[in-house]
Amino acid sequence: MADARLIFEGPPTRLDRYLRDRLGHALGRRGVAVWLRDHAVRVNGRRAAKSQMLRPGDEILLPEAAPARPLLVPVATPLAIVHADGDLVAIDKPPGMPSTGGAGTAPSAAAALLQRYPEMAAIDAVRSAGLVHRLDTGTSGLLVAARTPAAYARVRDAFAQKSIVKEYWAVVVGRLAEGGRITTPLDRRPRSRKRMIAAAPGRGWPAETEYLPLVHAGDLTLVRLRMRTGVTHQLRVHLAELGHPVLGDRRYGAVHPDAPAEWHYLHARRMTGDDRTTLGAVLAAPTPPHWEALCARLAWPLARLAAD
Repeated sequence: MADARLIFEGPPTRLDRYLRDRLGHALGRRGVAVWLRDHAVRVNGRRAAKSQMLRPGDEILLPEAAPARPLLVPVATPLAIVHADGDLVAIDKPPGMPSTGGAGTAPSAAAALLQRYPEMAAIDAVRSAGLVHRLDTGTSGLLVAARTPAAYARVRDAFAQKSIVKEYWAVVVGRLAEGGRITTPLDRRPRSRKRMIAAAPGRGWPAETEYLPLVHAGDLTLVRLRMRTGVTHQLRVHLAELGHPVLGDRRYGAVHPDAPAEWHYLHARRMTGDDRTTLGAVLAAPTPPHWEALCARLAWPLARLAAD
């Protein structure tokens, strides 16, 4: 845990964002949120709101430090690495693997990355290792991690500036005839931190999803999705709001005879930056092999669609 007194340096930043990035790995995001909710943090001697902008030289006084959380234990788990350089690593995460360490017993992508790249402990040794974003446990595909604090800061800043485009495939229930854009803000459901809902007016996080149907068969549609925002469960909630939930999504969808037992048909395919130096390359995951049986039965040409 850091000292109780911090001196801020860097470009102007909101207090809540700075504390989450600086202390979230040690105290936990929920612990930081409680401090901010209770106005327990002081900036230049005054109680501060979470939205206060920090400027170079500001003195931040924190409440008494909480006990440190247990360190993430590295786990030797096979990883499908699709890109690696001195700054970044990209893996093809299988469905059913959690992104970060937590209360569950399944080996996480973060623990596996920390085993192979121990230098990621300098970024977050408690929960996320070097992960710069997350995928839901049931979602497969491209997951990116940084190997150095500088690379982590660069990519996280690009996410915050919405200069990175993330592309997914989803199999959705129903015949989706046209493409479009969903801009419904999202919020956490009251009394349930594990479920997101459309936000009430004036509340929630901005979220924008572009969607384009690629091919249909029966009551299923393969859809290409693109987004720059990254609200928790964004794609799953937006598609459900559209009336076309992700196949296999038991939280936001419904029972379907083609639904798998432990995952859903959402796959992160590609990530590109407006500035090519941010990621160093267009990062991409292969077509999902666990989709092959369904797509073959529906006569969907995955290989051709992936090349388009």
